[in-house]
Amino acid sequence: MNSCYFVDGLSGVVCRIGAILSTVVPVLIVLGVVYFVWGVVRYVIADSEEVKAKGKDTMIYGIIGLAVIIGMWGLVGIVIRTFGINNAAPTQWELQNLLPQ
Repeated sequence: MNSCYFVDGLSGVVCRIGAILSTVVPVLIVLGVVYFVWGVVRYVIADSEEVKAKGKDTMIYGIIGLAVIIGMWGLVGIVIRTFGINNAAPTQWELQNLLPQ
């Protein structure tokens, strides 16, 4: 079980969203690869130029989708490393001690 479910408040919500995204991004990458491969198959087995063009367009859209997904994943990684954010949500004590007393 993820430790996010034991954190209350806004930090718990942010942690849960992060956990969901860390599950969804690999699924999106797999779907993008499958879409690209489907375009390759359509292009290779096509007998008419119209179907070949559709297969070619599918391959291009698949590559663009993969580039966007991987680029955003990389951008999030850069932000996480830049600001020193780790995967765990801050504890209640850490949140209370962010502001001076």
